[in-house]
Amino acid sequence: MSISKIQSQNFRRHILEGTFYVSTNALISHQTIMPALIQRLGGGDVIVGTWPIVVYLAYFLPQVISANNSGTAQYRKPLVIRLGLIQRLHILFLACAIAVWGETSPALALIVLFMLFISNQAAAGYVSPIWMDFLAKTTSPENRGRLAGWRTSFAAMLGLANGLILTILMMLRFPYNYASAIGLSFLLQMSSLLVQRKIVEESPSILSAPVRLSELFVRMHSLVAGNHLFRKFLIASSLIVISFSAAAFFTVDAIKQFDLSESAVGIFAVLTIIGQILSGAIIGWIADRQGTKFALVICGASLVFSIIAALCALSVVWFYVAFLFLGINIGAEMFMRYNFAVECAPDEERPMYIGIMNAWLAPFYLITPFAGWLSAVQGYHSVFWIALVIGCCGIVLLLKMEDPRADILQSRKSSAQ
Repeated sequence: MSISKIQSQNFRRHILEGTFYVSTNALISHQTIMPALIQRLGGGDVIVGTWPIVVYLAYFLPQVISANNSGTAQYRKPLVIRLGLIQRLHILFLACAIAVWGETSPALALIVLFMLFISNQAAAGYVSPIWMDFLAKTTSPENRGRLAGWRTSFAAMLGLANGLILTILMMLRFPYNYASAIGLSFLLQMSSLLVQRKIVEESPSILSAPVRLSELFVRMHSLVAGNHLFRKFLIASSLIVISFSAAAFFTVDAIKQFDLSESAVGIFAVLTIIGQILSGAIIGWIADRQGTKFALVICGASLVFSIIAALCALSVVWFYVAFLFLGINIGAEMFMRYNFAVECAPDEERPMYIGIMNAWLAPFYLITPFAGWLSAVQGYHSVFWIALVIGCCGIVLLLKMEDPRADILQSRKSSAQ
């Protein structure tokens, strides 16, 4: 079997794997389902507010340590499968815990929920740099944009179906409604793991010994200091992540401004998913044709346009536009960020570059509580204006960066002519 045929099969399997896995966000969403479950189990506003912070920290912090240890394995697939199974089993145990203790011992169920989900996120974060290196090894660089796009688009389509199923499951008696939704997400995530097992990893990776923890930060600093393109990319991404904090307040601003019913939230969610479906297919194709840098600029511009629409809203229709553009950003930016980091890195350093990127960005994801305080003091529009300016600065910095694939793209254009 030729390498191109193997990569073609891997391409399709990565898309199917991602479709199953990413679509489970609709069933165990950090923004909707899990906060509602926490409140149902007796958790107050403080616990609900702490939830996203805990989730992000548990996911991002282990990644540098994982990347440091990944060089001891010639093949990534066995580790990805093993850690992926451990991570998914947490979801099964969580579904069982909610079903058994959700009604009779809600306080115990709440403690178990936090412990299991934190452990789940830590396992997911630990495997993330290794998985991205595995994906990069088993696919062609020229197709990674489309791969990211189709994964997002198909996952969003299945996510719509999962949302409809969730609506039906929520009609069940508590706690079996939440337990059923979490159980379904486990089945879909296991389906993704079964597909992942079929992906072929042909070539071994370059082995490298992990450095001691005391030397790890020195190594991280030297990598960032020695790669000016990666350093600029980290700064630009930080600015856009800060700008993204404004999106957390679109819904509440729209409801308060125009006295909307809760049904409007459903419309906003659908428009966001439509944006994800569109952006996955289109921006992924653009990334392969024009470069990942250009795709990142489009993602950042979509976020800026969504903030402008929220600022200029004269009617609820403006918020429909805002959520559509927001979906375009959500649908592509994170994976394009992964792709760009990989393009900046030497092959043997790919996991470390992913780990550094996520560890660097982790604190900026936690700025939303501060934005919430500012909105309470100065109003939502003050947050939107600040986010708009910061987001524009991030886009300008992206535009001034070189494209790590510029030579490849230029040679492709020359050969096409």
